[in-house]
Amino acid sequence: MIKNYFKIAWRNITGNKLFATLNIAGLAIGMCVCITLFASISYELSFDRMYKNSKNMYRVNMQTSEQYNYKVWAQVPNSVGPALLQSIPQIKAATRLIKHDFGASVSIKTDDKNFTEKGLYLADSAVFGMFDINFIEGNARTAFAQPKSIVLSRAAKERLYGKETAYGKLIYINNRDTLHVSGVYDNLPANSTIDCDMIYNIMDSWMGKDVYWSNASYETYCLLQPGANMAQVQAQASALIDKNTKKDNKFFTNFIFQPLADIHLYSADIRAGYSSRMGSISTVKALTFLSLLVLLIACINYMNLATARSQKRAKGVGVNKVLGANTRNLLALFYAETALLSFIAIVLGYALAFAAQPLFQNITGIELKPEAFVAAPILLSLISTWLFVTLIAGSYPAFSMSSISPLVLMNKLKLKHSVADFIRRSLVVFQFASSIILIIAVTVILQQIHYIRNKDLGYNPNGVVAINIKAAQNKQQLTAFMNDLRGITGVESFSAVQSIPGDVESGRSIRKSSTDKDGMPVKTCRTDGSIVKTMGLKLLAGSSLPTTIAEGDTSCYVLLNEASMKYLGFKSPQDAIGKYIESEMSGRSIVSGVVKDFNYQSLKNEIGGYVYYAMNKAPEGLRTLLVRYNAKDLPQFVGQLQNTFKADMPNSSFDYEFLDNHVQNLYTSEQHMASTATVFSVLAIFVACLGLFGLAAFIAEQRTKEIGIRKVLGASVTGITKLLTGDFLKLVIISIIIASPIAWYVMNKWLMGFSYRINVNVWAFVIAGFTAILFALLTISSHAIKAAITNPVKSLRSE
Repeated sequence: MIKNYFKIAWRNITGNKLFATLNIAGLAIGMCVCITLFASISYELSFDRMYKNSKNMYRVNMQTSEQYNYKVWAQVPNSVGPALLQSIPQIKAATRLIKHDFGASVSIKTDDKNFTEKGLYLADSAVFGMFDINFIEGNARTAFAQPKSIVLSRAAKERLYGKETAYGKLIYINNRDTLHVSGVYDNLPANSTIDCDMIYNIMDSWMGKDVYWSNASYETYCLLQPGANMAQVQAQASALIDKNTKKDNKFFTNFIFQPLADIHLYSADIRAGYSSRMGSISTVKALTFLSLLVLLIACINYMNLATARSQKRAKGVGVNKVLGANTRNLLALFYAETALLSFIAIVLGYALAFAAQPLFQNITGIELKPEAFVAAPILLSLISTWLFVTLIAGSYPAFSMSSISPLVLMNKLKLKHSVADFIRRSLVVFQFASSIILIIAVTVILQQIHYIRNKDLGYNPNGVVAINIKAAQNKQQLTAFMNDLRGITGVESFSAVQSIPGDVESGRSIRKSSTDKDGMPVKTCRTDGSIVKTMGLKLLAGSSLPTTIAEGDTSCYVLLNEASMKYLGFKSPQDAIGKYIESEMSGRSIVSGVVKDFNYQSLKNEIGGYVYYAMNKAPEGLRTLLVRYNAKDLPQFVGQLQNTFKADMPNSSFDYEFLDNHVQNLYTSEQHMASTATVFSVLAIFVACLGLFGLAAFIAEQRTKEIGIRKVLGASVTGITKLLTGDFLKLVIISIIIASPIAWYVMNKWLMGFSYRINVNVWAFVIAGFTAILFALLTISSHAIKAAITNPVKSLRSE
């Protein structure tokens, strides 16, 4: 019996190739989208679950005080890990994790080569056991047994030494620290939050030895005993704050233990840690929603086209009923047809998903390996999707058509289409309303990105290249390099800085006076006298920082932004010049100048206090040289910089970054979102138009005789075309009316995530409405015109 159902289903599919092609195409696109996104969602949800103790592992976050707006930070002081391990019996192990030099790039030198490394971490030896790190050279037990040891990932070892054994070889870090390789470990999984390529013992550095409760720059991970009472552990941990910090210096109030498996997706509102592999649960939800939406639109196509053919298939249903078929048999027949058609679509969609994977990666930024598509969760989701599509897409056609009476065989009963027509029209409205919402979303996102790219940031990032100078072996090398830069055509100015804006500045406080206990949190960046010109800052009063500071001068010279100046109580920028302020760099800080506020972070954040400073014996080093240039041939200019750098610093790697690229990278997620939304809106409206195309073809066929009569009575081609297109355009207009307020609400909510944002423009709705109408007209006009120009003799011959 089942075999016969599928035979009949196959006959019905092949008997109407247009219907089958449109439905298979729509469902295949929907399946392709779902398969690809299910694979990416499964990958995102798999983060950190491979570790055998992942259920008992937590990252220690901290809640800041009112002074820091009660934000949650992923980094804590370096004293927290040892204190937790010593004080709380339910904590089995703990490790601190911090990038070398707080995240700055590192120059690595082997015997004969120079490299740039961004994945060098310091950690406690417990990291190897907690994260199941598998050694292929050396072992975890002895990895840090000797001082100045370092372990490499397999990828880092191959990059540095190729196929040679790395064990026992020497590595030079920034031309300062000499470490010996004590082990090589398998690459950490791509779906691991920690992304260390090199690890050396934190106890070989002041970062591990000098324990303090002030600077919060360390990620801390804890392994709890199975069945540990989390509420009790968090309370005991938070109690250590009062025990170890003075009330006046307490800038955090309690600790929050975040499960390891939650870190990847649930850290959007947490001040970032060091991992380069952070995701977002909102992205996962958006991808899930969009994939199901495209699939649902494809299912609606099937339902609409199947019910549109009900008049043609009515007699077949009647014959089956006369021959003894009951409702259950007919339901099985229609579901078998849907199941067969959707199975074909799944096979095609699966092939499309494989082929489109590189395109998907470019659009969303999510990298999927081929094995992701054959993982058990994906294969199970395929079966579930097939059943979902069969049940959803086949439900209405099956139940509506199985209820047809056998009286249709004697023309004693006319099919009532009022309910079917209403449902079909409602589904078309849903399809186009969904497409219009996506188009409006794309338009608003693109407008916001354009606004971000063109907004005056308060400084000029264009035409500035940042060169890593941390590996300079001595001051003479750096001085020689800067002197040689003056001889390169195109160099306008340069300035040595601690950090490029928004990267690895220090977090400190400034105070109105010595009695101001709270102060204002600010970002501080050590630099030299050319910073205003090099950065393109807008000087409101005073001058830039001094180029040279006399030996023995203990003053700290500061350059304030407006936010800092206003907090300190100065009435105007001129009023601040030459005044002394309290800062954590020096109790004797002199205001040299005031610059206009500038966006040193993403435009999602409001501008806070920022202080450039220069002083003798500064607590921070100069890591980067900013070079402002005006060069016509950029590759040649960079080549000159590289040659000069290698001549003056032969033992250092040449590492550079363009400042405007750094700024654009702050909005990578928004750019991926715009690309993803664009693709989904195109797919959604394309699939909707596939259904509209088929629906228009069937309706034109059903109204053939009506059109013939109208033409005989004198109707024009234009009039008939308007008649056939008018009903569809009404549905599109209704879709626009429904979609507009929904899109306005959703996009206003999204824009609230930016401190600096556009207003939702009416043009977004005009563009979306015009696009939907244009696509609808292009889709149905061919059938309308074809029906309108058909000879009425052919239409009325059967009469």
